[in-house]
Amino acid sequence: MKKKVILITGCLGGIGSAMVDFFKEEGWFVIGTDKRESFSNADIKITTDLSEVENAVKTIETTVKKAGLTKIDALINNAAVQIKKKFTDFTYDDWLESVNVNIIAGCLLVQKLQKYLKGGSVVFIGSIHAKQSKKEFTIYATTKGAIRTLTQSLSLELAPDIMVNCVAPAAIDTPMLKAGLTKAEYEQLKKYHPADMIGSPKELSKLILTLCERNVFLTGAYIEYDGGISKLLHDPGSNQ
Repeated sequence: MKKKVILITGCLGGIGSAMVDFFKEEGWFVIGTDKRESFSNADIKITTDLSEVENAVKTIETTVKKAGLTKIDALINNAAVQIKKKFTDFTYDDWLESVNVNIIAGCLLVQKLQKYLKGGSVVFIGSIHAKQSKKEFTIYATTKGAIRTLTQSLSLELAPDIMVNCVAPAAIDTPMLKAGLTKAEYEQLKKYHPADMIGSPKELSKLILTLCERNVFLTGAYIEYDGGISKLLHDPGSNQ
């Protein structure tokens, strides 16, 4: 049986590497991209910087052609830049890098690989920051909000050939999350979620697999993978 093919950007991050490993375990042929030298478990590794959008997209497109692939069953636009700064410290270059990586690169990848994706799926990895954010995340939250709108628009542009959905995670159990929290803070964050847990990268990958297999009545959907935290009101009268 011929393997299904998936392309995952940002394959060396906590969520990206978990997806690479999960889809490999599920028997998929995995193409992974990252701006760092790639030592992931992907079958094809592409080292390219998505902030240099045109060159990066061309490199990925050329690699797909050279590999002799005729179909890509799923594209996961996972790569993202998260710049945390005070509003007064943001620069034009910060905006440019974030918009290029978080929005434009993913959109152009879909455009250039459209013929390979026919009959397949595109999944954008959004963020809870598109809906609920905090200080110093202005650029990141703005770009993740744009991804939500982009998902909706592309689902219409590409229907019925390509299904396009967005999954927006809250806290996910990655090395980056743990590195930024003490054990006590991690437990406190866990309690903030009505589900009383931090999201699992593998369970997130299972959800994404369902979308990639096109066996759900969903396109243009925005799925909040957040343990219910976006439904919880925090105020002086809260018991949380």
